[in-house]
Amino acid sequence: MNNHFTIVIPAYNCERWVERNLNSALRQDYDNYDIVYIDDCSTDNTLSVVSEIHDKSEKKFKVVSNNQNMKALYNLYTQIHASKDGTVIVTLDGDDALAGVNVLNILNKHYQDLDCWMTVGSYVQDDNYMVVSPNVSEDYWSHNIREMPWSFSHLRTFRKELFCKIDKKDLLDLDDRFYQCTFDRAMMYPMVEMSGKERVKLINDILYIYNRNNPISVDRVQRYDQLRIESQISKKQPYKKIENL
Repeated sequence: MNNHFTIVIPAYNCERWVERNLNSALRQDYDNYDIVYIDDCSTDNTLSVVSEIHDKSEKKFKVVSNNQNMKALYNLYTQIHASKDGTVIVTLDGDDALAGVNVLNILNKHYQDLDCWMTVGSYVQDDNYMVVSPNVSEDYWSHNIREMPWSFSHLRTFRKELFCKIDKKDLLDLDDRFYQCTFDRAMMYPMVEMSGKERVKLINDILYIYNRNNPISVDRVQRYDQLRIESQISKKQPYKKIENL
């Protein structure tokens, strides 16, 4: 069985990286997947470049253009809920890229197991070629994972139905807006907790290229908010493990 995948790409001012980013998704050696590209009211030429690629591409994909900057978590939440039932979501940041044409084939092998609800992968940083892989020991799971070192990073994939079980209020900041940054922790902690170690697959294959050269990366321009939100999320009540999606 070939699982259906939906690659969701939230992007803001990614003109320099659109071609590498989108081509890495479009060139997957796999047939059963969709791509949703969200231009989050970019002030550069991101949308123009995306539109040009869209018009020339044999594989059509959905382009969403926001008329105001909503931030990544809002875009992910909206498009994941709008995706087809039964799909597996693949999150790809607009300035990053998938590592090779076989990413979806590798993921499909893991999702052949119906007990695989989500995957956490390995990535390479494109500035120094450092490889980062999941670092989760058996002892890790005996603790509140929100108090443990962060280990659930790129490439992040999960079944749509798992994401939809997250309570929306746990994705909102104190002002009732979706978190403006640190969206990965906000959505990954609940899904990992609901899945439990048996249904989270750790992948050592390098499936993702992480861009460390973007001058507007959150850790450079929103570090205070990033740390504030991390602290807020870590103090939330952990989700209980569930048995069915």
